[in-house]
Amino acid sequence: MTLTQNARRKGSALYGGYETTCRFSWRLKSPADRPTRGVLRFPLPARGAMYDELTATVNGEDVLPRMELSDAALTLTRPLAPHEELTVTLAFKSRGMAQWYFQVAEQREIRDFSLTVNLPDLPKEKLNYPEGCMTPTEVQASADNRGSVLTYRLDHAISQKGMGIALPTLPQPGATTNAVLGEAERGWTMIAALLLLGMTLAKVRHAPLLSVLFASALALGFGVLGDFSDLLLGFWGTALMVFLPLLLLLAWFVRRMVGGATGTMLAVLLLVFGLIYPTAAGLDAERQSLYLNVCGFLFLAFTARQLAGELRASPVYPGGGTQPAT
Repeated sequence: MTLTQNARRKGSALYGGYETTCRFSWRLKSPADRPTRGVLRFPLPARGAMYDELTATVNGEDVLPRMELSDAALTLTRPLAPHEELTVTLAFKSRGMAQWYFQVAEQREIRDFSLTVNLPDLPKEKLNYPEGCMTPTEVQASADNRGSVLTYRLDHAISQKGMGIALPTLPQPGATTNAVLGEAERGWTMIAALLLLGMTLAKVRHAPLLSVLFASALALGFGVLGDFSDLLLGFWGTALMVFLPLLLLLAWFVRRMVGGATGTMLAVLLLVFGLIYPTAAGLDAERQSLYLNVCGFLFLAFTARQLAGELRASPVYPGGGTQPAT
């Protein structure tokens, strides 16, 4: 069997597909001492699938016109002489998705069995087997080292395990965007809280309204990132040409309105929570909690600094009044 990868696209998603060229051959012998009537039955791999260039021979004779298709299987009924030996060959081309699987379904002894699976575009380091499958007897690299050749050999064996190959998971066009936007919600929440606390403590006029305005603009930016990534530029193109300029513009406005070191820190944290954190956490799933904890620490450190400055500017005494001016 030769399997060549052929990815399928549905909408913007990619699915791991393949095309196969199969040729199976069996050597059979009638066990009876008298003439009998035998039924050869070949179950097709999948009900409702498409099979092209189908051929079937018995002892070199084309028997496909005499075969019947019933219950997702090809069957041939023919007379058998005593101890007659048959060489049955069946070949076809077909297509499938995700995994290819072969199994001797009947509970019987498997004798003198050999299956060779040629994978011309799937190297050894990318091999994966479906759950419940046995590993090959032998795995070799193809002649050009771009693929693999799997060989299964069984003799006088009893097994319900199958043989097959699972295709690698394909990178989806929207996977990066989806991963980043999945973390953007946490970043946006920290930004909304950061703007509200930072502007309020900095005594910016209409701080709550401005915080809502900037947070809404940032939410719109994330929405545009998702839409344009799917329709036009992809994730990186949209991030560089649309989202990053919008985020820099918002950071510039925040720095101008707040001013001083506080404004600069607000602008920097806006970039960290809105751009660096979602991208890093989205692309590095194993360390998502670490990035979130670092951002939480930065948020608390900035808030603590602002509160400490506010308390130093207006110390409160036990009597309830503030220190009089001198």
